Amino acid sequence: MKTLLLSLILLLNTIPNPPTTVYICSGAKGKKYHLRNDCRGLSHCQHRVLKMSLSDAEKDGRTLCGFEK
Repeated sequence: MKTLLLSLILLLNTIPNPPTTVYICSGAKGKKYHLRNDCRGLSHCQHRVLKMSLSDAEKDGRTLCGFEK
């Protein structure tokens, strides 16, 4: 029983937390968010790259960039 409990605790500690901060291109046509500010998808941004919360990006209707999957 102790082994099972210890295994469960170790498993839960190794699961990464989802990011809470994402990056977006501030242009009007931007529909994606990016987990890293050096994402290949942001290299085409002709406007400013902004940092925002994941929840705000999703509220704006943005979805995860295909390069991040």
